[in-house]
Amino acid sequence: MPEISLTPQMVDRFIARFGEENIALLHSKLSVGERYDEWKRIEKGEAKVVIGARSAIFAPTDNLGIIIIDEEHDTSYKSDMTPKYNAKEIALYLAKQKNIPLVLGSATPDIGTYFKLDKEGNVLTLKSRANNSSLPKVEIIDMKQELAVRK
Repeated sequence: MPEISLTPQMVDRFIARFGEENIALLHSKLSVGERYDEWKRIEKGEAKVVIGARSAIFAPTDNLGIIIIDEEHDTSYKSDMTPKYNAKEIALYLAKQKNIPLVLGSATPDIGTYFKLDKEGNVLTLKSRANNSSLPKVEIIDMKQELAVRK
C-alpha cells in the first residue's frame, strides 16, 4: 500500500477473509521489535499474507503466490532514501522470476505503467463499478491541437 493511513481498512478486510493469525503487517509505524516479530513470522511461514508499505516487497516469503500493489500510481513506491529502489520494479522482477501474477491496481493508473502493460496485452479494465454506480465521462484531448487553437 502507498500510505500507512490505508493500513487499518485493508488489514480489517484481509483479517475477515484469512484470519488474524495468517496476516503479517510491515510498516514504519511499528516499533523495531514489532517489525522483527512480524519479519520472523513471515520467515517461518506462519503468516500467509503480508500487508505493508513499500519495504514489504522485501519480506522473506518462501511461497509467494501473488503480489498486489494497491494505488500503483502513487509516487511513494519509489524510495528516495538510500538504498534507492522502486517497489513496483522489484515486484515486476519477483513476479517474473517466480512466475506469479502481479496486480497493479488503480482507478487512475500511472500513464507509463498503463501503456507499457497495454502493449504487452496485460491490462484488465473493470467495465462497471461497485453497486453499478456510473463511470465518469472520459475524453482524450490532443493538447498540441488544443493549444494551437487557443493561440
